[in-house]
Amino acid sequence: MANLLEIDRLQTVFWNGQEEVTSVDDISFSLKAGETVGIVGESGCGKSVTSLSVLRLLGQHGRIKRGEIRFNGDNLAAWPEEQLRHLRGKEISMIFQEPMSSLNPVFTIGNQLVEMIRQHTALSRREAKAYAVDMLRKVGLPRAEALMKLYPHTLSGGMRQRVMIAMALSCKPKLLIADEPTTALDVTIQAQILELMKQLREDSGAAIMLITHDLGVVAEMADKVVVMYAGQIVEEADVFTLFREPKHPYTQGLLKAIPRVTGDSDRLTAIPGTVPSIQRMPRGCRFHNRCAWATDHCRKEAPELKEAGEGHHVRCWISQDNSGIPRLEEAGA
Repeated sequence: MANLLEIDRLQTVFWNGQEEVTSVDDISFSLKAGETVGIVGESGCGKSVTSLSVLRLLGQHGRIKRGEIRFNGDNLAAWPEEQLRHLRGKEISMIFQEPMSSLNPVFTIGNQLVEMIRQHTALSRREAKAYAVDMLRKVGLPRAEALMKLYPHTLSGGMRQRVMIAMALSCKPKLLIADEPTTALDVTIQAQILELMKQLREDSGAAIMLITHDLGVVAEMADKVVVMYAGQIVEEADVFTLFREPKHPYTQGLLKAIPRVTGDSDRLTAIPGTVPSIQRMPRGCRFHNRCAWATDHCRKEAPELKEAGEGHHVRCWISQDNSGIPRLEEAGA
């Protein structure tokens, strides 16, 4: 099956007033129809910028400096803005991380939903309104008809998030980009939203790019996982391989930090140190100053993303040199 989305050596930069700084660097992965990729990593690692690059929603100070973003074979990085506008919302939809800044404060919820549906479908205004009410009910919002008449500022953060999810799912996109879609939602609504996304995938064969901090959501939803650190992919594998046999020290650290009911310790395991600034990336491996197994080789030369097994890639000298990183249980997990 051909890939629906192919991101090839993507580099996205931002102008900070004095110089261009690189936010994501040399990002490559692909996604087939009906497949879900989970993108994980700490805040500031480039997850959201990668997703915004797909739709070129980078603002006036951001741009794609190098690489291609192929959707159905077309390079979106080279498309004019007018052509992209027709694609956004219909072929590719996005659930944004911050719903308040994504909804127009001067229009009602109903107005925004109905106009978006009518722009991308052949439904009449009456049909679009009925469909919008139905979508609001599906995302678990009570009194959907009354809610259509309200303005965004009158809703809680969780309710605004569900409105954004209803908007993103309403046109049955071929690709859904979900940036922390269940943040600010309680576990019951979270399960309902994840089920809706699964239903979209099964009914229409949509692909999903899921950006999240929650490895539990990744384990439930994703077919494969991309782990990002300091603007780069450090590990990529199918979801079963990644959880069973993580090879990068950073991935191991993320998995060790998951709270366990049966754990003997009362303290959570943390990765020491902090993520480096995008303006001052360390020489060599970008993770070396937080890695317990770093060598001089790691400090001096940056590793490439190399194959470590079928469909499993890792950016780590220790793994690639076959000297072996201790397994999680050996490291005290």
